[in-house]
This record gives sequence, C-alpha cells and structure tokens, in this order.
Amino acid sequence: MQLQSALKIEAGMSSDAGPNEQNDDCLGVRVPEGTELTTKGVTAVIADGVSAAEHGKQAAEICVQGFLNDYYDAPEAWTVATCGNKVMQSLNRWLYSLGQSNSVDGRGYVTTMSCLVFKGESAHIFHIGDTRIYRLREGDFEQMTRDHSFSYGRKGGTGLARAMGMDTGLDVETRSSPARVGDRYLMTSDGIHDFVTMAELKAAVAEANAEDFDGACDQLCKKALDAGTNDNCSAVLIEVQGIGAASKREHERNFKRLPFPPDLAPGMKMDGYEIEKELQATSRSQTYLARELVEDRLVVIKTPSVNFEDDNGYIERFVMEGWIGKKLKHERLAQAFVPPSGQNFLYTVLEYIEGDSLEDWMKANPKPDVRQVTTIVRQVLQGLRAMHRSEMLHQDLKPSNVILHPERGAVIIDYGSTYVAGIQEIDAPFERELALGTLGYSAPEYFLGRKGNRRSDLFSLGVMLYEMLTGKLPYGEKYERCQSVRDFAALQYTPATKYNSHVPVWLDGAIKKAVAINSQLRYESYSEFEYDLEHPNPKFLPENAGAFVERNPVLFWKLVAGALAVAEIATLVWFLR
Repeated sequence: MQLQSALKIEAGMSSDAGPNEQNDDCLGVRVPEGTELTTKGVTAVIADGVSAAEHGKQAAEICVQGFLNDYYDAPEAWTVATCGNKVMQSLNRWLYSLGQSNSVDGRGYVTTMSCLVFKGESAHIFHIGDTRIYRLREGDFEQMTRDHSFSYGRKGGTGLARAMGMDTGLDVETRSSPARVGDRYLMTSDGIHDFVTMAELKAAVAEANAEDFDGACDQLCKKALDAGTNDNCSAVLIEVQGIGAASKREHERNFKRLPFPPDLAPGMKMDGYEIEKELQATSRSQTYLARELVEDRLVVIKTPSVNFEDDNGYIERFVMEGWIGKKLKHERLAQAFVPPSGQNFLYTVLEYIEGDSLEDWMKANPKPDVRQVTTIVRQVLQGLRAMHRSEMLHQDLKPSNVILHPERGAVIIDYGSTYVAGIQEIDAPFERELALGTLGYSAPEYFLGRKGNRRSDLFSLGVMLYEMLTGKLPYGEKYERCQSVRDFAALQYTPATKYNSHVPVWLDGAIKKAVAINSQLRYESYSEFEYDLEHPNPKFLPENAGAFVERNPVLFWKLVAGALAVAEIATLVWFLR
C-alpha cells in the first residue's frame, strides 16, 4: 500500500498487584511501523482476570497477547469492526473451551476486556465486562464504556453479567467515534475506578505530563491504594498527537517514488522480465505478456497510462490492484507477484491465466448447454465468495474479466475497480476515484451514486448468465441510458425464454431475481442463488407446473433428477472433448 498515515500516539501504562499476592490484570499497547500503521492502526488492550475463576490471570494474558497478535495477523482488507469482533469471538471460544476442559465448574478462564484501536481518523472501542475506557476532550471527561455488571444481596454486591470465556455466545459492546489531536484516553481496571472518583481521574489525566505517562499511571495506582482498594490496579493512558492521513505533499512524494515505465516493446527487458508482446492498450493502462527470466514463467505486466501521471487518485487505484492480487489466494482469483529483482518503475505483475476469456467463449458458443453455463457461474461464485470474505467487492464483473482455464475453470481477473472496505477507512488527502464498472453489467445503485454491496456483484453475474444463454442483456439497450430512479423503475425484464427456448422457466426465474433493479429484491445469500441454479424452485414454475409438483412431488423430482443426470453427462463430454 502506498498510503501513509499521520497517526501518532503517546502511551504509558502501569499495573500493581495492590494488596493481593497475585496480579490478575494484564495490559498492552502496540504501535506498529510502516504499512501496518496505515492499514491496521494502533491498539491498546486491558483485561482484568476474574479472581473467582480458577485461571483468571491466564485468561487475561491470553486475551491481551492474543488480541495484539491476532488483530495484526488478520487480513488488512478487513474493517476494524470486522477484525476486532472476529478476534474477540475467537479468543472467547478458546477461553470457554479451556474452561470446560480444565476447571471444576467449567468457568475457569474468565476475564473482562477493553480494547482501543486508532485507525484513520477514528477511535474504535471493543468492550466486555467492567474494565473502563474514558476520554478527555477539551475539558470534558466522559466514560466511553458501560459496566456489564449487576447488583445482588443486601450489601450491594456486584457480579459480571458479561465477560470473556463465560459463555459460547459473546455480546461485545462496540462503538466508533472521530478522534482528534489532543484527545486523551484512560483505560482502567476496577481496582482503580471503584476507589478513585471521576473528578480525581479527570485531574490525573488532564495534568499528566505527556513525556511521562508511565509515571502518571503509577500515580493513579498509588492513589487507588491510598483510597483503600482491595484489588489489582492497572491503567493505560494515551494521547492522540497526530491523526488521519499524511500531508498531500508526503503522499505525492511517496507516489512518485517510482517513475512510470516507458512504452514497452517485444524483446525489451525490465526488472527481470522480458516483454513478449502487447496484449491490450487503453486510455488508462497497457498490458503486456512477459516472461519472468528467473522462474521461466509467463506473466502479465500492467503499466499505468502517462495521461494520469499527476493524478494521485488514479495512481492509488492502480497500486491497489497489485496489492489486492497479492492478498487474495484462491484458485478462482488471479494472483499478483512481487518482481524477483526489485522494482524500478511503477507497474503490476499479474498471473498469466491460460485460456479464452468468457467473452470469446460466448462468441464461439452462441447456443451453449445450460449445464455448461451454470457450471461456469458456480465457479465465478466461488471467486466472489472469496473476495467478499475479505470484505472486497469486485465492482467490474463482466465476460472479459473472466478467463476459462482448461484445468482450473473460471478465473476472475482485473481488480482495477475493486472496493476494499478496510482501505476505505484510511483517509487520503485527495479525492479517491469512483469506480462504476462497465455499462450494461454494473448494478443500478452505482449509477445512482449509492454504495455497492454483495448483491451488486450478484447483479453483474446474473447479467452475464443471461447473456451466456441468450446473447442479449436482460433490460436491453435502454438500461445503459438510465440516469434516475424513475428511469430504472420503467425498465422491464425480458424473459430469457423469449430468446432461448431451452432455458428452463425456473432458471429464468432465478436470473430475474438475481438482476432485480431493486437490490433488496435480489438473493440475500449466494448459496440460495447457487441452489436455485440446479434445483427448480417451485416459486418460479408456471401455475400448472406448480400444481403438478404438489400433486405428484416424487414423480416430479424423479424427472428433474433424470434431466440433471443427462445434463451432467453432457457437461462431462464437453469438458473431455
């Protein structure tokens, strides 16, 4: 990633066993360097092992060390919210399983936990239990978390309602809010905040010397001890000294670190590659077939157009394509490579996928077998699922961006328009490019300036499925001319059966649902769509066929099974020919 962060954090911490022999608290802060500071941010964690549990101390240590490690090991494409919640869910399951196998009452590994993550211009909180996070901003001292506890008994005893390792289910309190330079955050265990007043906490945070936050935390622990605390005392103090993206000048200097390569021609060598031929040239980029000399393998080299040499938004998106290709690891997705001998120019090295594009295959197979088509669609679905698990949307799915490899099957290529949720959290000092994909295949929400989602990629796939079967587009030429909600509302879906009588009515119904103009009317899950591709959904059958299903369901499904078996044999013959 080329984006740089201006995030700067000053932090200090202290922990004391207090009047107890053992300290069940654990705390930690991680300030990474380089790319991780930009894509993941800074994290701080505090945990207070439940003293009534057999292994509260170990539970607290597992949570703090686990979060500080696993958060940074998680995909950089994930948002902070996704990453934080998944890590905490995983840690909770681990603690619960340990408690079930290594303690008398099954609740031996229980701890409270509060996490702070600073990324971009936001502070993210993940919290469960009765440790606390406070914020001091311009004289206003606020408790940012709630205590997950309850009162019992006449003497006002308290117990934890929620904690890590207490149950298989985990209800984490999460919130995100803008962070500002000068904000100070205090994280404490109940050994401090149950014995030190809000006014005293506020004064300690406000008066703390930024050059000695460790000392300020030591003083808070001492104040709690002087007030008669009967528990461990722990505190983390953080000040935000820089936030958001680096300056525009810093970004420009970083972006222009590598010059644009010259026009390449067959026989030319660059960074361990020899150009064999030009594959395509557009107003935005050039692609070449090249041979990597070290590994002796064919690759595709994509170079940026000199027309955008001063456009930081374009350069960021160009660099992102290679970054995405390196993060995605799936047989249905094209990979990107790191040049073997360093990189002296700005370009992206992509996997060369042998085979025809789906666009060329459609031209050569104007009347394909339905089973062949659904097989290809199911393979593309697998690739989309892998992207969506990484919180990415392809946003430009079309026949020319799918290659049919003779052994691997369908492979998705070209991530030039891909949306990455985790990267969108990173601020940039320039306007990012808005990718709309390709007319005719892009979902209506993109044309209307709305944010896409998984159903948007499904719309594009549904259009491709329709086109493979009919050679047409589901809404005709009018679709590309739509500019408003009213324009889209006036469109009428043309049944695929009108152009191809071999398309089953129930399959046409599945396509119609996948390409619905209103995204809420499309399939909610890809698995439901995939199931309907091969299993006739009674909802899509004509009225008389639906009645037949109800009258004689066994015979109906036997006939369907027979038809599918014949189609399967036809597909096998097609693949082996």
